[in-house]
Amino acid sequence: MKITADILEQARETLVNETSQKITLLAAIKEQGRKITELEREVQRQMTARASAEQALQAARVEIDALRTQVPTEAAQSAFEALTQFLAAPAEIHPELRIAA
Repeated sequence: MKITADILEQARETLVNETSQKITLLAAIKEQGRKITELEREVQRQMTARASAEQALQAARVEIDALRTQVPTEAAQSAFEALTQFLAAPAEIHPELRIAA
């Protein structure tokens, strides 16, 4: 095989094209690396937000449980209503409520 100017020119063009493609691919790889880094940061941010939300949820559950103990039962509510009606009744109905003047 004889090396001619045409063969050398084709080889040169091929090398230029391959180098151009290599540069393009390296730029794409760097861009993908940058995107991966951004995604990792976003995942970390969301994990931190999730942990904060879970802590807030746990605190809310503790508070709800504490407030549940303060809610009167049906029996306590009925007793309160009966007492209110008893105390609001006129003295003629309940003479034992008369206060000595």
